[in-house]
Amino acid sequence: MRIPTCIPVVPKNAKKYVNAVIDKNWISSLCLDEDVNFIKKLEDGMAGYIGTKYCISTTSGSTALDLSLATLGIEPGDEIIIPSFTMIATAHAVVHNGGRPVFVDADEETWCMDISLVEQVVTQRTRAIIPVHIYGHPEKMDEINAIASKYNLCVIEDAAEAIGTQYKGKMAGSLGDMACFSFYANKTITSGEGGLLATNNEDFAKRANMLKDQAFGVPRFIHEDIGFNYRMNNLTAAYAFASFEEVEDAVDKRRKNARLYREGLSDIEGITLPPEKDYAVNSFWMYGILIDEKRFGLSKTEVKDILKQGHGIDTRDFFYPMHKQPSLIKKGYVKDGVLMPVSEMLWERGLYLPSSTNLKEAEISCVVEAIKKINQ
Repeated sequence: MRIPTCIPVVPKNAKKYVNAVIDKNWISSLCLDEDVNFIKKLEDGMAGYIGTKYCISTTSGSTALDLSLATLGIEPGDEIIIPSFTMIATAHAVVHNGGRPVFVDADEETWCMDISLVEQVVTQRTRAIIPVHIYGHPEKMDEINAIASKYNLCVIEDAAEAIGTQYKGKMAGSLGDMACFSFYANKTITSGEGGLLATNNEDFAKRANMLKDQAFGVPRFIHEDIGFNYRMNNLTAAYAFASFEEVEDAVDKRRKNARLYREGLSDIEGITLPPEKDYAVNSFWMYGILIDEKRFGLSKTEVKDILKQGHGIDTRDFFYPMHKQPSLIKKGYVKDGVLMPVSEMLWERGLYLPSSTNLKEAEISCVVEAIKKINQ
C-alpha cells in the first residue's frame, strides 16, 4: 500500500461547472453571464465564509501575497516583518515588491511567529507584519494587531494553509487588514492553482482589483500604475467553486484525521504532536510531528526513509528557515550565521504525515502502526 502525503479531492460538481463554462464559452477572466460567472460566485462565497466584505481572486496564493504588498504600496527599502519558519513565497512577495524581509523566530509551542520578538525588530522603515497561520494553526492575532496599531503598521495574514482555521471564534482571513489564501492542489479548497486576497478595506479592494488587471485606467489603455496579470480565469474558478462548496466537510475530515493520529501517536516517547491552543480551531492543513532523535532513538530523516522504503508511506520535511536560505543570504537580506533556534529545530525535527482530506482510517492506522514498529 502506497500512501501519498496529500492528494486532491475532485469535487462532485467540478465537471458540471467546468463544462457549463465551456458550453457557454466564458472561459477567461471576463464573464458576463451571471449563471456561469464562477469568479464572482467564488469571491462572494469566500467573503461570506470567512466574514470579509471583499475577496479578489488571483492566479495563486503567491500572487495574492505579491498583490497585497503592491496594494499597500511597498517601496524599495521598506521593511516587512515575517516569520523565518514559513514557506518561501512569503519572503518572495516582499522581495518582488522591493521590500526587505525581516525575519522573526518561531514560537516553540505554536510553531507560528514568536510574538514576544516582534517589537524588537520594528524600525522607522517597518511598513507591515505578515503573520503566517502555519500548517493550519492561527497566530495570536490580538497581540499582532496591538503591535501593528502601536506602530501604525499594516497586518497581512498569510492564510495559505489556514482555510477553515479559527482564532477566538473568528475565521482566519478576517483578522487583519488583508489576507491571502492558496488553492494549490494540496489545499483544503483547490483548483490545482489559484488564490485569493481578502479585505474589509474598500480602498484596498479597489486598488487590488485594478493592479491585478494590468492597472488598466480610464480610458482603458492609460496606465497610472504598474500592474500585473494575476487574473483567475473562469475555468479555474468553476473548479475552485465546486471545491469551495465542500469546504466545511473537508475541514471536518482533516480535523477527524488529526484526531485519529493524535489518538494513535500521543503515547509515543520522542514525538511531539501539532498544537491546538484553547483559543484556536486548527484546520490541520497538514498533520506535522516533531521527532526528538535522542528520545525516539532515530532521526527525522531515518524515520522518513524507513516509512518510505519499508512501508510505502510518503512524508515531507518541514520548511527550511528563511534566515538559512542561500538565495536570501546571497542577496543580503540576512547575514550568514544568524541563529533562530526554534525555526532551526522545527526544520531538523519536523515532518508531516499523509494528510489528504479523504485519507481512510485504515491508512491512518497503517501510518500509526508503522511508526510504532519503528519505535520498538
